Amino acid sequence: MRKKNRLGLALSGGGYRAAIYHIGTLRALRKLKILDTIDVISTNSGGSITGACYSINHENFDHFESVLIAGVQKSVIGRVLKNPRFIIPLLIFIGIIIISIYLLFTNFAWLNIIIWPSFLILILLAQFEILPISKIIESIYDDLFFQKKTLKNLSKKFKTTINSTNLATGKIFQFSLEKMGDSKYEYRGELESITFKPERFPISRAVMASSCVPFAFTPVKISKHFYKNPKHFKEVKPRLVDGGVYDNQGIHKLTFQSSSSYCENVIVSDAGTELPFKESFRNVITLLIRTSNVFMARIKNFQMMRNLYRIPLKGESNVAYQSLGFDLEDSMKEFINMLKKGYLSNDVINGHSIPLEWIRNGKWEEIKEYISKKIDLKNLISQGCTNVELKIARSVGTNLVPLKQNQAKALIKHSEIITELQIKLYLPHILN
Repeated sequence: MRKKNRLGLALSGGGYRAAIYHIGTLRALRKLKILDTIDVISTNSGGSITGACYSINHENFDHFESVLIAGVQKSVIGRVLKNPRFIIPLLIFIGIIIISIYLLFTNFAWLNIIIWPSFLILILLAQFEILPISKIIESIYDDLFFQKKTLKNLSKKFKTTINSTNLATGKIFQFSLEKMGDSKYEYRGELESITFKPERFPISRAVMASSCVPFAFTPVKISKHFYKNPKHFKEVKPRLVDGGVYDNQGIHKLTFQSSSSYCENVIVSDAGTELPFKESFRNVITLLIRTSNVFMARIKNFQMMRNLYRIPLKGESNVAYQSLGFDLEDSMKEFINMLKKGYLSNDVINGHSIPLEWIRNGKWEEIKEYISKKIDLKNLISQGCTNVELKIARSVGTNLVPLKQNQAKALIKHSEIITELQIKLYLPHILN
């Protein structure tokens, strides 16, 4: 029977920025003495690097931090450019260009009419096999963070789910200790469920699937020997990309009541900021990337509205949401506004021991002063980032470029304080 009042943690995507940002979240949970009470960690993209790394090292937090921080100080892109699987196709492409130019000055210039159409057709039909970027990055992830670990090495103390998006079905494809798969494959009516064998599946491949940015990386495939019934390999062939395409922050399964990952209380660590303005779209690729970013930002906003800005119903999760885009100084004002509109559950109100007559009589200033003193708001704000540090943190890109020490420090600092503040505001009952 499933435990009640479970606590879930969602770690959003965002490349190396997210990977480091979530360290601050875990530090805050450790400080509040609730890290060891986490029941489910649900991760996406850059958050999957952190979640998986913590899961296999959770018994030694200092070692987990050192592995992750050391890893994000190394360039994934630089290693890709030096990899033979990237260099050889590149040299072949350069060779074709040289030969094509040479032929222009010979009697065989007409061969270019055959060479270039054939080359373009080959790229269209076999681009991902010719240039397997995801396989290269998978090997780099393994070297930096996971050292040949498989899903069987994930923590048995809590559930870790690494989320990706299955383009074949349009559903979430999850990786965990006990299983990997897609709900559309499991529930097929009278047909046999299609299931997979997780015990030998590489964690680095699961994380690559979770962070496989569309238009940039190669969709991840599931090899035949991971199917429990090999005959199903011909029937379904998952093609996995970034989990953020379906669920931007990893919160979906944690708040879905019929899910095995459902938790009554959820903490969301969001390494995202506001979508920056962009005025120049010079080609189809930049247009597609921007479209994808807008789509994922819309999913994020929808999830926030669905889980925060609503009158809570019975069985809905209590959510403490923190973000790189949030300012510490605005947290109390937002809390009071949500209380005014009836968006906070009885768990939260009772957890703070707010007198109901204060709410009925609209004594918002008294409530603000009472809660501020209860959580020591001034002290928390004083520990936050300076304007300079916050600017540094928010200027870090969502890529795999190595982070500088001051960038990592600023990201961790903001995350740690905003996490502590938001949990004290929105999940007081789990601290009592």
